[in-house]
Order: sequence, then C-alpha cells, then structure tokens
Amino acid sequence: MSADATEPVVILPELWQRPEMLAALRKRDIGYVFRLIRQYAGASQTRIGVAVNLSQGKISEIMKGSVQVTSFEVIERVAEGLRMPDAARLALGLAPVASAASQVVATVSHPVPVIPPRDGMSASGLLSVESPVTVGQSQSAAPWDVDVLTLAWIVGRLDAHVDRRTMLLLAAGMTAEAAATIAAPWKRLAHALTGPQTLDEETVERLEARTIGFHRLEFALPARAIYQGLTTHINELSNLLQNSPPDRLRRRLATTAGEAATLASWIAWDLKQPGQSVSFDRVAALAAKESGHPIIQACTHAYKSYALEGRAAHEAVRQAQQFLPAQGDDATRAWLLSRQAEELAALGDRHALDLLHQAEDAYSRARPHRERAWTRFLDPGRMAAFQLSAYVRLGDEHRVIEIGQAALSALGQDSDRKRAAVVYADIAQAQLQIGDVAEGVAYGRRALEAAQRSESTWGLQHLTTVEKALAARQDQTARELLGDIVATRRSLGTSPA
Repeated sequence: MSADATEPVVILPELWQRPEMLAALRKRDIGYVFRLIRQYAGASQTRIGVAVNLSQGKISEIMKGSVQVTSFEVIERVAEGLRMPDAARLALGLAPVASAASQVVATVSHPVPVIPPRDGMSASGLLSVESPVTVGQSQSAAPWDVDVLTLAWIVGRLDAHVDRRTMLLLAAGMTAEAAATIAAPWKRLAHALTGPQTLDEETVERLEARTIGFHRLEFALPARAIYQGLTTHINELSNLLQNSPPDRLRRRLATTAGEAATLASWIAWDLKQPGQSVSFDRVAALAAKESGHPIIQACTHAYKSYALEGRAAHEAVRQAQQFLPAQGDDATRAWLLSRQAEELAALGDRHALDLLHQAEDAYSRARPHRERAWTRFLDPGRMAAFQLSAYVRLGDEHRVIEIGQAALSALGQDSDRKRAAVVYADIAQAQLQIGDVAEGVAYGRRALEAAQRSESTWGLQHLTTVEKALAARQDQTARELLGDIVATRRSLGTSPA
C-alpha cells in the first residue's frame, strides 16, 4: 500500500451541501456517496476504504451497486471515517456529534408551550373524504413543532435500538440550519397534500418512518413536547387520504394513520384530554378497518387498559387480544400477555405466572424493532419490568428480589424515565410489604422524581399502591414522601380515568 493511500480523505464542506450528495444521504445510497467523493475529492477506492475501515474490493462492490450498505454500524463507521458534518449526519439519519450537553438541556427542558388541539374534534373527519381538518393548529407555528416532525422522521429511520441519550442529542442538533438541509424532501409532501397525482411511494415511506419515530420519542420526551407535532402529522395523513390516493398507497397511509392515532390517544390521556383521547380511539378504529389491519385496535385497547383498574383493566386487555392474528405479531402478543399477567396478579390470580411464561415464549420469537410502530418499546428490560410488577402484586418476595435486580440492571443512566418510575415504584411497594421502610421510601422517592421529570401520568398512577402502603406508616420520611406524592398528583391534576 502506498503512503498516499493512508492519507486522510479531504472533503470540502461544499460537497456535503450539494443537492445530489444530500439526496444520496437521505436514501442511504452509500455507493453514490463514494462515487461523489471520488469525483469531487479525487479520493481513490483504497483511500476511501482506509478511511471507513473497508477493503478496496468491498468499496468497489459498493460503488458498482452490487453490494448495498444496510448495517447501522457500517453506516456509522462511514460517517465517522469521512468526518461528515452534523448536517450530513442528520440527512443520513444519524445523531449529530457536535451537540453540547447544555444544548440538550435547553432544547428538551424548555420547549415551546404546546397548545392542545380542540377537545372533542370529530374523529370521522380525520379519515373521511368530506372535509379537511385542522387538528393541532395554533395561531403561529412554533419552532419546536417544526423540529419535532423532522426529529420523528430521523429517529424513525434509525435501524438500531435508540436510547434516550441518542434521542436527546438528536433533539439538540435540530437547529434551523440542520433542519433546512433535510427539509427539501418534504416539499414533495406539500405538493402531495394538494392533489393525488404527486403522491409517491417515497413520500409514504417518509410518513411511515415519522410515525415510528413518534412512537420512539414518546418514551424519551414529555407528552406535551410531541403532542402538537403528532396531531399535525395525523392531519397531514388525513389530508392525503382525502385526496383518494391509489389503493396500494391508501392502505399504507391508513395503517400509519392508525398507528399514529393509537399513540395520540395515549398521549391525550396523559395530558388530561379525555375527549380528544376518545376521538383518536375512533380514528384508530376507522384506520384499522380501512387498512385491513385489525391489530391496530389491539394497541388501542392495550393503551386503554393503563387508564383502568381491576377487572375493567383486565377486560380491556382481553378485548385487545381479540384483534391479534392467529400467527405472527409476537411482540404485540408478548406485550398483551404481560399486561394480562399484571392485571391478574393485581387480582390475586396466580394464573398470572402461566401468562408470564407464555409472554416470554412469545418474546423469544418476536422482532420488536421490525413488527409494528408501537412495539419499539419492548426490550428485555421492559419484559423484566412486567415480571417484577406481577410478582410484587402476588407477594412473591423471593422472585421480587431476583427479578427486581434484573429490572434495575436494565435501567442504565440513559433509560427512559417513564419506565424507571414504574420499576422504582414496584420495588418500593415490595420493600414496604416486607417491612423495610427505609428502602421502600428511598425507591419511592426515586419513582416520584422519575415521574415528575417525565411528566408521566402512567408513572404517577403506578405510585398509587405505594401511597396506600405509606398511609399506614408513621415514620417521618414515609409521611414526607406521602405528602410529596399527594402534592404532585394535585399539581398535575386528576387522571381522566
């Protein structure tokens, strides 16, 4: 290998801004990216290979198009090796590298206030062909609303599991300059909204990715930070459906509209918008029928079960299971079996243990990051959290200790706080049940802080059993925690359930 071959590839900033380069990055056409670099930067295949840690032969195959780069790890290696600027990384669907921690805090902790859409909006209007809708419109467009739509699209395109830290870094990188470099593809969406003749498969793929992204953002950002952007997304899907697209595209649009509506219903409940939550439930039902995917309603009923208690919650899960297909969709199946186990355990029914085993079996066959937009949340840590919840409610102290450790191990520094609130609350309840007040209060405090920081109604609701256990204690720390939980509940308002 010559000395020149080991020299770094020098790429002028202007090359990353060329329209053909941005188009190649958005499509993840790495072969075309390499060809443009050879054309404009004069880099040989060998020098490119050294930069991105691939052989010259492999670079040649990629440039000819005989090999496609689909691995997230390889795409990341290419971006790092070529020293792509943040705008190019965002176009490729990768997190920026230049974002400072202070930017993350500023972007996420202080979003523009969200103006909720009008409560009681007719759901039929969202999928009908009679009239357009104005879901989620406000008096002026907020920067956060614009960014969150693009952010959801980027997050939805990422192939690998996306942790909370990556999402926050992406959010911090969504500056006006970076967003402008990837805004061009959405001009096609603007044209498609005015008539069916300009709608194409690529536009539908972008909308599908954006729906996936919103589901991923839900466990990293507060509900209020994404609600208005999500309703705008549904509004765009609705307008496209009203333009009578071809059947093959119409079914896909209806599917992604239903997947988005299930999430919107859940978030509306979290934001104390019961009327809007019900409206989005109706949208999901219409979309399930239009698309031929009844499993969309399985997700709707599963989300609804979290807003209920006792037999009503168990019945909601049972209704959800009726929409499962006989085969496949194992991630959704594992989720519903776990939820059923939780609710049966709360009723003292030890059949919950059989359901946990069935859930584990279904999860072993599942591909959560490939099945449905809503199954992206399911991972070993979440499965451990379901098991912990069931064993706590059954009073099985031995298994609580074992499963609790597994659930805690899954809670890394960057885990979503909504899950953390639930896990800490379950462990707090278990510790209080066995009489360890100090540990119970400590974990209860962690659960409350996680629920407060994530603004999660779900997390706060999980503290109900901890409240009841604390009410019987006279310890000063227990009374203080109880007072803080009650005060937080009052400040956030009563759940519409």
